[in-house]
Amino acid sequence: MVKLRELQVGTVLKYEYGPVTREGITKYAFASGDRNNIHTNDEFAEAMKLKGVIAHGLYSFSMVARCFDEIAGEEGQLVKFGGEMRGMVRPGDTYIITLTVTEINGDLVDFKFVEQSKTPLKIVKEGIVVKEFEGETRGWVSEKDIAKDLIKTEEVAGGILHFRLRTAIPGTATIRMINGH
Repeated sequence: MVKLRELQVGTVLKYEYGPVTREGITKYAFASGDRNNIHTNDEFAEAMKLKGVIAHGLYSFSMVARCFDEIAGEEGQLVKFGGEMRGMVRPGDTYIITLTVTEINGDLVDFKFVEQSKTPLKIVKEGIVVKEFEGETRGWVSEKDIAKDLIKTEEVAGGILHFRLRTAIPGTATIRMINGH
């Protein structure tokens, strides 16, 4: 675990959480009281032209807050936290969160962060699709995603994974160090 006192301007920290599950989204819906069917019912979400359920924006924000809570630990306190919800996160996605220290002023540490959603599409081996994921079968990739060069590949155990990587939430946060730690 990173200690607040070890951070310096330019420090970059990366976290991954996932994959997002329908069960997790549904549990969040009941815990938060936001039971809008776009989060819990595929047919309703499709009728709303969403091609399936999406995670709550605040559920996604909570993943970033989890990172800052881990950093602050006993030595710090999250005093400022904000961002813009820009991209939908879906079941099967993995959150990739990058935090960068931008300033340290006395007992305050400022960060900028970017939360991305990594949507698996398919695994290809020797030119043959060996596995398709929900993102591929439901058509979650748009022409805009392709035009913005958001489709990426990486080697995995079963072949080459094709996935979409897009920004879900960019933002900033400030942690106060307690007792000079």
